[in-house]
This record gives sequence, structure tokens and C-alpha cells, in this order.
Amino acid sequence: MRIDASPSDVGMDDSKFGLLRQSIERDIENGVSDASIILVARYGKIVMHEAIGYSNRRKGRVAKTDDVLPIMSLTKQLVAGAVFRFVDRGQLALTTRVAEVIPEFGKRGKERVTVRQLLSHQAGLPMQHPLEDWRHGNEAYVAKICELPLEPAPEGVANYHAGAAHAVLGEIMRRLDISKRPIHQILKEELFAPTGMADTGLSLKGRADLLSRLAPITMRDDSPDALPPRDIEQIAEICVEVDFLAGGAFSTAYDQFRLAEMLRLGGKIDGVRVLSPAIIKAATTIQSGNKFHGLFMAAAERDHTDPFPANIGLSIYVRGDGIFVTNMGTLSSPSTFAGSGFGGQLFCVDPERELTIVHLVCGYPQLYNARKRSQRLVDLIVSSIEE
Repeated sequence: MRIDASPSDVGMDDSKFGLLRQSIERDIENGVSDASIILVARYGKIVMHEAIGYSNRRKGRVAKTDDVLPIMSLTKQLVAGAVFRFVDRGQLALTTRVAEVIPEFGKRGKERVTVRQLLSHQAGLPMQHPLEDWRHGNEAYVAKICELPLEPAPEGVANYHAGAAHAVLGEIMRRLDISKRPIHQILKEELFAPTGMADTGLSLKGRADLLSRLAPITMRDDSPDALPPRDIEQIAEICVEVDFLAGGAFSTAYDQFRLAEMLRLGGKIDGVRVLSPAIIKAATTIQSGNKFHGLFMAAAERDHTDPFPANIGLSIYVRGDGIFVTNMGTLSSPSTFAGSGFGGQLFCVDPERELTIVHLVCGYPQLYNARKRSQRLVDLIVSSIEE
């Protein structure tokens, strides 16, 4: 546990944090989730870093703040961060066509697909693939993607790419890398090491230190949603050994805080320049226009809720204007940005309030229910700010 100040020291209402704990405890008692590892900071000072609940309820294992969790699609922000390093060095451009680096990709309508479109889920790739496609490693998975036809999204919709886009981005980096490093080493050296993320890995090969602290994936909600519960539970089993670029990373709440703070501070942390302010500005600017978020349209309809905007930057979500269901909270500033993963995995930064939130979850609600839960918790934190 790392604490730098009390909430009141940074202009936040201490009593709201008691309500936050109570809300999380009720969710655990009601079987909504098994545990929350939550970190809240303002002005870079950590005011809350707690583990509440069970990292393995079945075995009675109490959650700890240094537990290593599957972070699901928060992996996409890690991959994007490494891609941004290639852009900052001039090895790659956001306008680079994929086929310029992976020639076999450029067929069946995919000739014009760019790096920007991959990063913003607008590349015309399938929403998801069978788990079997991921089991044999990223290169084999990308080879399958290359053979697929373009699948344009419906008009006005951004079709979330659950696996394909970031797999292709990983292969682009691998082919451009002068040192010919494996992709997990590229992420470690380009992003994890300079950002100070010592407890983060893409797959856990050779990381017995992290394996010993790993929490399993467990679904706590089998209501209809975009992804089958059993598929979700198998992801960690596969990704401990296989580099899966879209959802196979493992991390701690503190490491996700390091990443979020680096982004909040314009790409520099502890005196180390990781990314340029320019690429972070592009990444946290909405690239999807007014398109709706395709991943949640069916769930919103079942909930009798209007579809809501995708608001996707370059693999980073942006709060934007308006009131709608969002895991960044309805009270956050329009410039708020976030990384998001299945079950409620979240880092969230409100630059105007200099507020950073990390919430990692054990025992997952389904996608849409997790989104509404995150909204409730983030709004409670934002409402604690008094000055």
C-alpha cells in the first residue's frame, strides 16, 4: 500500500471515501464482484490504495494491493503506448498503411487500412475471433487476419475490435524493430521499463515472481452480453504463456497508476521522457467522430437506453460532452480520458481536476453492467472534490 496524503490534504472530502468503501463492500456481499483494488490520487499524491474483498473467493484468498491481475483490454493501451514510441521516433506514422509494413495484409478490401484506423477501432476488422485463433501466438493470429475480407461497420457505428487490431499493431512493431526483439520484450523495453512498471508483463513467461501473486479470472454475471463468460475465464489460462496483444497483459493497480500518471503529465514521469506531449494530445482527442459504440448497442437496447458515443481516441477513450452511460463517470470533465478492460478494469484521468483513478477487479460483472458500476464509483470519487 502506498499513501502520500489524506483526501482532505488535496481538497477531497474524506467522508466520501467511506461511502466508496461501503459501495464496494455491498457489491462483494451481493456477488456482483469478488474484489476491488482501488487507487485514487490527486496532484500525483495517492490518497487511497486499498484492496477490498477476495482475489480468489473460492479459496478464501484475501485481496492485496500488490496482487497481479489479468487486465484484459487495458492491454490495448499498453500496445498503443509502445506504438506511440515508434511514431515519436519517426519509424511509423499514424497515416502509414498496414500493407506498407505487412504486404500480405493488403488484400480483400484492406489495402487502405491505416495505423490510425487500427488504433481507433475503425479498421473494418471483426469484433472478435474464436479463442483457438489466439492460442498459437500473435504471428499465427495475424496470418489469419491477413486472409480476411474487410468488414465495414454499419453507418455511424465504430465496431470495437476485441482482438484483431492490436494484434496487427504488435506485428507492425515486430517487423519494424531494428533489434528484432520479440513483442513482449518490445513492450517491456519501450513502455514498462521507462514508465517504472516493474510488475507488468505481456504473458508471464519467465515471471515466476508475478505468477505467485496472480489472481484468477472468474465471472460473476452470466447475463447476455457481447462475450461468452467461459471464453473470458479462459483468457488468463491462454495468456500466461502466449503473447496476446489485445487482452493478455497482467499488472498491478500501482503499475496502472504509473501509466496513467505518465499520460497525465504529458509523457514524462520521474524525470524520464516516455512519450511526447504531441502524441498524447492526439491519443486523447476523439478520432471516432459522432459514431456510436458498437460493442454496447445491443446491451443498451436491452437496458432501454439510447446508444452512446464511442468517443475513441488512439486506443484511449475520451469522456467528451453529454450525459450517457460511461465508465468515466457522468460528473467528470469533458477532457477526461481512460483505458478500459472487461469486467471493470479501468484507469481514468481527469486532467482538469488533476485526478487519477485506477480500479482493478476480481470476479467480473458482464461488460455493460461493469460499465454502469464503474460510472457509479467514479462519480462518487469525483463528487468528493471540494476545491
